[in-house]
Amino acid sequence: MAKTISLFLIDDTADGRIKCTIKGRSEIIFRIPRKDLNESKARADLNQDGVYFLLGEEDGQQKIYVGQASSRKNGKGILGRLTEHDRKKEFWAEAIAFTTTDNSFGATEISWLENKFCNLAIAAGRCVVMNGNEPPPGNVSEEKLSELEERVEFARLILNAIGYKMFEPQKISAPKKILPPPVDDEEIFYLSREIRKLGKKISARMIRTSTGYKVLAGSDVSPLDDEEHLSARLKELRHSEKVVDGKLIEDLEFSSPSGAAVFVLGASANGWTSWATADGVQLKNLEG
Repeated sequence: MAKTISLFLIDDTADGRIKCTIKGRSEIIFRIPRKDLNESKARADLNQDGVYFLLGEEDGQQKIYVGQASSRKNGKGILGRLTEHDRKKEFWAEAIAFTTTDNSFGATEISWLENKFCNLAIAAGRCVVMNGNEPPPGNVSEEKLSELEERVEFARLILNAIGYKMFEPQKISAPKKILPPPVDDEEIFYLSREIRKLGKKISARMIRTSTGYKVLAGSDVSPLDDEEHLSARLKELRHSEKVVDGKLIEDLEFSSPSGAAVFVLGASANGWTSWATADGVQLKNLEG
């Protein structure tokens, strides 16, 4: 369902304090630069219960501290805790506060939320988590758990929308497959044999390397096995994930041309005569 996120620029500037809400929901997210803490003292919505995140960079690393704040006797709540951290913690440059319009977070809720966000930050691995110990989650009912999970998703949605990814797992791109350099046609050896039991021709390509003989991806691999002439290793390779629908899907190197030919054909073969250039010159005539 589409949502409209309201961003209120408290200081009429994008790098100042921001209040974030969604119509119809009671949750509020505040972004508060450390330099603007004193300007926030008059805000009643920051003197409530909630959780907060201190964010900053130190020694070339992004860091986060996850904390909770309950209303104090002096009515300071979240702002009171941030003011304490302003005197005691050096690394942070801004704070994110998560509270509600109706001050509906109680001790159980903020304990669970503090634990949840702390573990999300650890799992995401984007920041060094500065909490000395894992906050205890407290005990919540399954009904309350469902409600709190929804509140967490609200906070993550808002934070993502305004550019904060500290609770989102990093996407690891699959490594690009490095293709072998193109091979000149005269360096390729070909094998072609009619397999009567199959009623089809098996064709393969091979190159010589400094360490052996490499059958190239795309070569046919006969599905028939001659048990008498196949080693356990060759049989395993022929029926491995490297062969799909009768085709070799990645280059495979062998120590001898005969091993390469037997792999392709699934039967006894002399690699020195089975492999030949495009002009029909057998491998034996090129390797003395």
